[in-house]
Amino acid sequence: MTTEKQKPEQNEIASAATDFDIFQGFMEQIANPDEVLRLECGGDISIYDNIGRDPRVSSNLGTLAGAVVGKEWNMVPFSQETIDITVADYVQKVFMAFPFDRSRRSTIRGGSLKGFAICEVMWDYSEGDTFINDMKYRHQRRFTFNTSNEILLKTIDNPMGMNVSIRDGLLLKKFQHVAFGDEVETPYGIGLGRELYWSWWFKKNIIKYWLQKGEKSSCPTAVGEYDPGTPSVDQDKLLAAAQALHSNSSVVIPKGMSLRFLESALSGALDTYEKLANFMNDEMTISILGQTATTTGTPGKLGNEKSQENVMDDRVKAAADSLCEAFNARNTGVIRWLVDYQFPGLGRYPQMWIDCEEEEDKKTLAERDDKLSTSMEKSGLRLTKSYYVRQHGLKEDDVEAAPKAAWLRGANPPDPAVSFAEGDPSAPDSADLMAESVNYKKAMAETEKWNQQVRVLVDQVIASGGGLPELSAKLAALFPAMDVATFGDLMAQAMTLSDAAGRADVMDGM
Repeated sequence: MTTEKQKPEQNEIASAATDFDIFQGFMEQIANPDEVLRLECGGDISIYDNIGRDPRVSSNLGTLAGAVVGKEWNMVPFSQETIDITVADYVQKVFMAFPFDRSRRSTIRGGSLKGFAICEVMWDYSEGDTFINDMKYRHQRRFTFNTSNEILLKTIDNPMGMNVSIRDGLLLKKFQHVAFGDEVETPYGIGLGRELYWSWWFKKNIIKYWLQKGEKSSCPTAVGEYDPGTPSVDQDKLLAAAQALHSNSSVVIPKGMSLRFLESALSGALDTYEKLANFMNDEMTISILGQTATTTGTPGKLGNEKSQENVMDDRVKAAADSLCEAFNARNTGVIRWLVDYQFPGLGRYPQMWIDCEEEEDKKTLAERDDKLSTSMEKSGLRLTKSYYVRQHGLKEDDVEAAPKAAWLRGANPPDPAVSFAEGDPSAPDSADLMAESVNYKKAMAETEKWNQQVRVLVDQVIASGGGLPELSAKLAALFPAMDVATFGDLMAQAMTLSDAAGRADVMDGM
């Protein structure tokens, strides 16, 4: 009796359209879930631009964007078939032909701060080929989303937003959407502005009070005194005289009135405000980069700062992944749009991959592979071609078998420009290589026996308290007992094999 296979539920159930939110009601548009934006900024996402203009925030966002843009990227073919490699090469050439780095930099700076970014794709079509002229970053305040996560563009004619994801029932393929942040449930993403707002607000006010404190310290408040019953006209004259003390070297006041300075009664040193401002700066840097070593680290210093740099690497990789996920996305990714235009009906798409692996990590991986290969050889095993392709981000055609060196058996070295073809009868067979290996092992065994005799002799001399003269004499006495002919023959074979192996390595490299 066969059991019928159960089909999985393919429809989305807990979507934004089914979310019961008293603030959302039954509107078709999704509200931005950022409570800081809604409660502190009146829902105006442009407030986050003010945060982005803060020198520390601007510098850190630039560092994050620059780190991502500085990484190498390429298009990974759908497979190693000729058509898929052709498609990947075409897409990569298109992206390299327009200012893609500038577009990515704006997208990361603005998108990571506000949670999402939208770029308008400027298509070009010429002689049957589709290209991209630019991907222009557009301000987030102009967009909202409906319950189907489709993009709505607010215009003068349609302030509630017109659908620019779908037109006449078809994908418009015009606006690329990228979401940033963890725990993303809506297309608005989760921006850093939500975390930065209070640190930015406190820093702004701390600096304001800091300046006021400095003004009080450098120029005390002038106080004028007048007798009870003094007419208002005379009081105004005294106030004007007090205000003039800050900008004039001399003033006149009515007779009988006094004027003096009131020293600041505020306690605490000026550096208190500086410490608070620096603390807020560090908090903002941590929110963006995950660490402070990039901004305040000591050049050349190791230790904890290296660990902090690793944290930043995670932030860079997360931003790069957000870009790749958006560009590679099904239906809503610009790479699929380009392939559908240029290769209609193919349905096989390359994927963008940004290499965020550090060079030191690559070196460590190579060293680990080398040690692993050496260890596996003792058990008669070796790493496979697919392993290297997978672990090192290679392509199948990047790896090929090394040519065999037929002259390992003692033949004359071939011309460097000539390599052995597959099935060449001059290539060494396994029996020949095994024989050479046995001879080499025999020579090494004989050498080890002699080494052992020398070690014993050295230990004896050391135990008796003797020195180099005694050791030299005993070595000379030991030499006639050694089988020089056998040793010379074996060492000659070993050296010949070693030389041949070295030549083989050079030829393989060439």
